[in-house]
This record gives sequence, C-alpha cells and structure tokens, in this order.
Amino acid sequence: MNQDQKYYYDPESCSFEEVKCTWKDYAAQVGRIVGLALILAGLAVWALDVYWVTTPEEQSLKVENKALERQLDRVNGQMSTLSTQIDTLAKRDKKLYRRLFQMKPISEDVRQVGVGGSDPYKEFDEMGEDASSLLKKTAQKLDKLERQVSLQGTSYQELSEMAKKRSNRLTQLPAIQPTNGPIVSGYGMRKHPILKVRKMHAGVDFLVRPGTPVMATGNGEIRRATYSPAYGNFVEVRHPEAGYSTRYAHLSEIPDGIARGVEVQRGDTIGFSGNTGRSTGPHLHYEVHNQSGETLDPMRFFVPDMSPEQYHELEKRTQEYYSRSDEPQSESGGRAAR
Repeated sequence: MNQDQKYYYDPESCSFEEVKCTWKDYAAQVGRIVGLALILAGLAVWALDVYWVTTPEEQSLKVENKALERQLDRVNGQMSTLSTQIDTLAKRDKKLYRRLFQMKPISEDVRQVGVGGSDPYKEFDEMGEDASSLLKKTAQKLDKLERQVSLQGTSYQELSEMAKKRSNRLTQLPAIQPTNGPIVSGYGMRKHPILKVRKMHAGVDFLVRPGTPVMATGNGEIRRATYSPAYGNFVEVRHPEAGYSTRYAHLSEIPDGIARGVEVQRGDTIGFSGNTGRSTGPHLHYEVHNQSGETLDPMRFFVPDMSPEQYHELEKRTQEYYSRSDEPQSESGGRAAR
C-alpha cells in the first residue's frame, strides 16, 4: 500500500478503496495555499509599513515630536528654576520684609497652593504614555508657577502699601530740632523758675533770640494756632501717621497762613520765638505728645544718633545748670523756662 495514497473503508465490500482526487479537490487545495500566502504577504506589508517604512510626512512628524519633547524638557527645567527662585523670594518675604514691617506672614497652607478637583489633566490620557506623562508634568509645573507668581505679586502689593504707610510715618516723625539754639532745659521734674515748686517740665527749652524762625519737626496738620496764659502764643501740629503731636510755645508771632487744618511739611516755618505767656525770658518751649495726650521726651526723637552716654552727659549738665541758681538770668546769657 502506497503510504502517500489515501484510502477509505467501504463497509459494503468490507475493503479499503483508493481515494481518487478530482480537479475540484486540487483547485480547493491550491486556493487554500494561495489564500494563506496572501494573508501572510498582507501581514508582512503591514508590518513593514508600520515598523520600517514611513512616508516623508510621517518622518517629518516624528522629527517634530522629538523636537517638541526636547523643548518641553527644557521648559520643565526652566520652570523648576523659576519655581526655586520664587521659593527663595517667598522665604525672603517671610523672614525679612514682613518681619521688617511687622506684618503677619503668609501661612504655609496658603503658600502650598494646589489644584482642586480629581484630575484636571484628563485630556492628556488619550495620548501616548510618554507624551501624556510629559504634558501632565509640564502643565502641573506651569499651573503651580502661575499660582506662586500670583500669590507673591499680591504679597508684594501689600508690602508696597505698607512701605508707603511707613514712609508717610517716617516723614511725620518729629525728627529734627524746631529751631537753631542750645537746649537749656530738659524733660523731667524740676523746680519751676516762677512758681518755685517742683513741677514736671513736659518738654525742652531752646535758648534763642526773639524772632528766630521755628520749624515744624515733621509733616502734619495744624491742630491749634492760638494763645493761652501758660504757653502764650503757641502752635500744635498733629502727625497722625506717626501717632504724635508737637507743640511750640512762647512764640512772638504766628504767621497768617498758619491756622487750623493747614498742612505743613517738615522744615516749614510755623512761627517765631518770643517771650509770651508764663516765661522768664525769650526761648522756645517744645513738646511731643502721644495719641493719648501723654508727653514724651523730645530728645528721643531729634537726636537718634546720640549715644546713651552723651544723652546722660547732656542731662547732667542741664541739671547742674539749674542747680546753680533759682533765679532767671539776663537775656544774653541766662536761662529761660516755662
């Protein structure tokens, strides 16, 4: 029996009969072989097209994609650098600027600004894994950077406004001497030259000739320009931003333009020294008050560069000056007090 030959069993004859192939059988077999060959050829062409063969347009797109990925990587690096710099500014804001202006620092919860919602970057999920990851990373950094810049901009706006207020306060501080002349009586308890009793001397006295210009010691607004039995002709200036008021007493003359509500600048002439009111001789009596009306030592304001030793030495000389005599001296060389 030929092994290559095919047989079938015939039950009627109880024997094996040889299978005889017709032309249809040969055609079907050839068709199957050709069909399988076509399928394999199609798969081969598809694989070549996808993995090995690309059109010029596809090659150009691949080059562009690579270039965009490199650019995004550079942008990511630049945003990381900017974020680090903003963090440095935020630390300086907290440790220097806000401490300098005595402002409450921005809380860490506010500084660690985040994005609400479950996933604001879902639109990138439909892209490839690498592209999706890169785009999400870039978008997250960009969003954080925008919020950091916005927050820091708001903070600097607040600091700028506070600096402006501080600048106004500094210009209103009674920081200069109101006239040119030696200080002959300091702030504190002393024996009153007229009443002959120990009494609080609420300011300092400058020994100057009558008619010497008297200047505002800080920017402010005239509160009073009038006469009283004790102070004589006097001017009072409010310095609201600084929280003080100053008083200039025993004036010989108050200029016509100096009246209630008039704004003055530091160094403006607001009067001329004299000997009006309860005074023993020509001089200027100068006081500084706080918002509660309490008097303060003017020496604390217009001599900020004086050392404690120099201040105590001046105070000692003032006390010695008044201990030598209880009587007022002549106009040319004596003392004068309110």
